[in-house]
Amino acid sequence: MDAKQQLTTQFLANRHSLFAFIYGFVRHPHDAEDIFQEVWLRFADAVAKETPMDDPSAWCRGVARNLIRHYWRDRQADKVVVDEELVTLVEMAFAEQPPAQDAGMARQQALGECVQELPERSRKLLRLKYEQGLTAESVAEKMAQSAAGILMALSRLRRALRDCTAKKLRLQGLEP
Repeated sequence: MDAKQQLTTQFLANRHSLFAFIYGFVRHPHDAEDIFQEVWLRFADAVAKETPMDDPSAWCRGVARNLIRHYWRDRQADKVVVDEELVTLVEMAFAEQPPAQDAGMARQQALGECVQELPERSRKLLRLKYEQGLTAESVAEKMAQSAAGILMALSRLRRALRDCTAKKLRLQGLEP
């Protein structure tokens, strides 16, 4: 694997941590995604130009920190003050505590497998509620059930998915 591929792989492996870092300061998913994508573009450009990077994760957090500063400076009318020292301390905390990438990815994969094991009707219910963002009443109408029945079914599905995911992670030795 050449150096460019290695850097790209490392960026992708740390993308969840970087997004969490950005989202922690921005708190708006769409704005956080815009900043994340801008970091990716600048990272890709730096890799193409063969910019030396000792620690690509730290480099990306530094770019993100600057973009976050610009984000809040552009929103001065919002009366939000961002303490530069706080941003620096959070960045240092991220650098000191590398993310548990494997555990997060394993949990996500286990959850995906558990969802696939559900009956089609249950998957449809989850899609309507969580992908389409419908209210329980709207889901009830589409599924020809009562809203109370939908809420109970969702509660049971969440519990079943939590238990299934935990079981899969225990089998992999990632959870006690």
